[in-house]
Amino acid sequence: MPSKVIRTMRYDPDRQELLIVFRGDRGTYRYFDVPAEEWEAFLKAESKGNYLNRVFKLKEYPYEKTQEVVRFSGPILGDVRLEWGETAIVRKRVQRGETPERATKVRA
Repeated sequence: MPSKVIRTMRYDPDRQELLIVFRGDRGTYRYFDVPAEEWEAFLKAESKGNYLNRVFKLKEYPYEKTQEVVRFSGPILGDVRLEWGETAIVRKRVQRGETPERATKVRA
């Protein structure tokens, strides 16, 4: 079920890092020292937004805001998915216009 708060998430079990891409202009955040059990609980939560605000944030994992672009690849580790959310991250379109001398970028 889609979340009204979270667009997508990716978990790295080797580094115990959780990357969350929020909807709107809220940005992308990387949370550190997140155990695999926490990620599994996040996946099982009926409402990802409620879990985030009522359980996850109260545990005060260290975090940073990042500009990382998230590409959804669908990896799994055993029976555990390492990503959740929409498969496509909305990005601004770039149109290319051709001139005789060179190609130029034009932002839409």
